[in-house]
Amino acid sequence: LPNLLIAAEGTDCAPIVRVVSNNPDSIKRALDLGAVGVMVPYVSTAQQAIAAASFTHYPPLGARGVAGLTVATDYGLSVEQYHREANEKVLTVVQIETGEAIENADAIAAVDNVDVLFVGPLDLSYNLGCPKNYDHPDHVAARDTVVAACRKHGKAAGILSTLEKAQEYYDQGFTFVAVGSDGWALRDGLQRLKDA
Repeated sequence: LPNLLIAAEGTDCAPIVRVVSNNPDSIKRALDLGAVGVMVPYVSTAQQAIAAASFTHYPPLGARGVAGLTVATDYGLSVEQYHREANEKVLTVVQIETGEAIENADAIAAVDNVDVLFVGPLDLSYNLGCPKNYDHPDHVAARDTVVAACRKHGKAAGILSTLEKAQEYYDQGFTFVAVGSDGWALRDGLQRLKDA
C-alpha cells in the first residue's frame, strides 16, 4: 500500500483504498499514507456508517487521529493546509453487501459525511440467495433500493461492474461505477497470451 500510494503522488490519480475492515487503525493508516478516500466493507447499519464516517474525519466532525509527519502532509511540509482541508476533501465510501444493508439503505444514506453507498454485487448476490445472478429480481430490486436512498439523501450510488454491465448500471442510476479490476485484467491478458 505505501508503494502504490507514493506512486500515485504527483499524478492526476485520486487513490481510494478498500480497507480491510471498519476500524480506525486501518482507515487512519490508508489516509495518512496519502489515500484521498476509503471504501469500508460490509457496512450494514447506520451505526456502522456513522463509525466509518467518524474514522475518516478529524474532530469536530469525527474521531480520526491527528498526525503531523505523514505522507499525506508531505511529511509535515503541508500539515496546516492538509488538516484545514482534509474533512472537506476526504471521500467516505461504505460498501453495501448484505440484505441487512439493503433494509437499512435509507438510514445509511442519511448519515452525514458518508459520500457513496457502493454495492458489492457478488457478495450481495450470495447474501440475497441468488449467487452470481445479477439479473435476479431480488438483486435488481436491492440495487433500486440503494439508488433511491442515494437520490433521496444526495449521495452517490456506486457499484463494481464489468464492461458489459456498466451501461445498464448507469441507466439504473449508479453514478460511481468501478469497471473491472487489476486482477481480472491480468488474468484475462495472460489467458489471451496462453490461448494465442
